[in-house]
Amino acid sequence: MIMKKLICAMLAGIMLASAFSGCSPSDTAGGESSESGGVVTVNFWSAPQKVQYNFWTAKAKAFNETETKVNGKTINVKVQEMPESPSSEAGIQNAIVTGTVPAASENISRSFAATLASSGAVYDLQDEQWFKDAVAAKKMENIIAGWAIDSKQYVLPEYVNPMTWQWNAKALRALGFSKVPQTVDDLDAVLKAFVSNKSKMSEIGVTHTLYRTSLARNDQWWERWYDFQSPYMALSQKTTWVENGKLTLDRQGAIDTFELLGKFGNTIQTNEVTDAWTAENPPILLSVSSPWDIQTLRAAGKTYGMDGDYVFGPSLVKKAGDTPYNFADSKGIVLYKNSKISDEQHQGAVAFLKWVYSSENCTQSDVDWLKATTMIPVRGDISTNSAFADQLKQYPELKDLVEFSKYSIPCMASDKMTDIQTALTESGLSVYIQEVLKQEPLHAPDASKAVDSAFSAMKAAGNLS
Repeated sequence: MIMKKLICAMLAGIMLASAFSGCSPSDTAGGESSESGGVVTVNFWSAPQKVQYNFWTAKAKAFNETETKVNGKTINVKVQEMPESPSSEAGIQNAIVTGTVPAASENISRSFAATLASSGAVYDLQDEQWFKDAVAAKKMENIIAGWAIDSKQYVLPEYVNPMTWQWNAKALRALGFSKVPQTVDDLDAVLKAFVSNKSKMSEIGVTHTLYRTSLARNDQWWERWYDFQSPYMALSQKTTWVENGKLTLDRQGAIDTFELLGKFGNTIQTNEVTDAWTAENPPILLSVSSPWDIQTLRAAGKTYGMDGDYVFGPSLVKKAGDTPYNFADSKGIVLYKNSKISDEQHQGAVAFLKWVYSSENCTQSDVDWLKATTMIPVRGDISTNSAFADQLKQYPELKDLVEFSKYSIPCMASDKMTDIQTALTESGLSVYIQEVLKQEPLHAPDASKAVDSAFSAMKAAGNLS
């Protein structure tokens, strides 16, 4: 993992050096420029997901056919998947410091945008007319405030995935349950039934309860969004980690979250299973849901619902009536500032996004996005806009996710997020999980020591009070 302090230092150095060196058309990062009257190639990076790459490639092709011009030159948008080494964030940071960053990209979280903004690596969009028009077209007036970073807007929101639990419906039925667990007591009942019916589970191929390969891995800080933030917010009924330089996590809520995971004991599957959900008989009872896998599951012949193969369930709460908060896997689009990106390339990227999200094209673009990715576009009218009705009818999975998205909370807007969540893992969660893996289900070890250690490490890592 490229450490943030080193990145910032390198970024500052290269930005200073490039300010004096200038750039020629042949060494521009955002694309390539040619002589007047020619073509300006604008690089756009999609997320490292095939369905998202396909969507943006189709949009770029349609836009390029309009032959839109900037300064008399035709804009040609070129799409490629962003590098992922070891994460897309690290790949983008490396591209910034090496001067190979594109003019624009998707796949940017609010927190990572805060890191980029603090380094002056992305444009503030809030006063741009095309951005205001896009917000209006998407009916996001009441949503966009939640994306603000220091009262500015650096990201055009693209999609939101509520990250909740994905259950093996066949296994639940075999254990005698007709609906997904809603509370911690419900989970206890399912785990008790699993322990008492291991032979029955074995008959249908289920060998483990929770599938979570990253729980004991210190190098995957971003996974704490899914396996810590979601259950923490639901159990504690609190929705922040860090505010105004202070660690705002509730200690008891964090203990409850660790011990919720501890309930699974040695039935947690931490080894990689490539076909965990597409196998004829999935070997697991549940995992953190991945809504972007809906199409893959359908291609594998899997059906959705309690009477099918798998079903999504809400974050578990302590008692009925509590709000099932979940982490919003929500990302958007940014425009990069870099001396290797010419003004023509920047303006070309703006023209492309302006076209995709214009009042004429915006709704169709979001409908196309939903069809291509089965991820929910950030809009204020998904459930009421008739343009999305057919898609929601076709995908009952999305109906549940749209409901869960009402309780979705994005990641912290802190440029220390990587350090904070790494500290949570290294000093707390991974240590605790190693102990959990030695225990039987429903015998969660006391997590207070691990949580206190994590809190101290997070405060130090984030310079938090």
